[in-house]
Amino acid sequence: MMNRLSIAAALLLAACSADPPREANEAVTAAVPAGSGGGVTPSPRPLPSVLPGVPEEPDPHPAPDLQPMVRADFQDRRLLGSGCDYRDAGSGAILLHLRDEGDGLVKYGNRLRRIAAATPGREAIALGGIAAGDGVSFILTPRPGDPVQTSDSTQSRPASLTMHTADNGERVYQGGRWDCGS
Repeated sequence: MMNRLSIAAALLLAACSADPPREANEAVTAAVPAGSGGGVTPSPRPLPSVLPGVPEEPDPHPAPDLQPMVRADFQDRRLLGSGCDYRDAGSGAILLHLRDEGDGLVKYGNRLRRIAAATPGREAIALGGIAAGDGVSFILTPRPGDPVQTSDSTQSRPASLTMHTADNGERVYQGGRWDCGS
């Protein structure tokens, strides 16, 4: 009895896994009109661009400019210590500050705003990454390669900074520096 069941199961498995005859495939292909989904004629009505209840995404626009910060801004908010600063290419002004612990600061619209790194820690912060807070996010991208020692405790490398706002704003800073140290 067991032998008959094994033979029947093997035959059934072989029959199910075999390719159908070529004529069957040609008949199915001929039955489905080109440009339709499975033989169904597409609707003549256009699909709505936005589904009901889903808000439209605002058009892309420039995000506000980041404004320079000074040491007193960090001191007032207890953000002094080891970390990294994104410095503007032309002026050398600090536009973004992150401590090794992951907390940081930016300034735009004449207001200082707290941000936090997605991955805190000295090594993670030095590699750049993502920081966000108060409706904005930042992607900091240092160039590959070894950093340059700029002082006893600070290393610097060329970097870019991309700012995204919740309302679809974007601003990209190129050619700046990512300075890390204590």
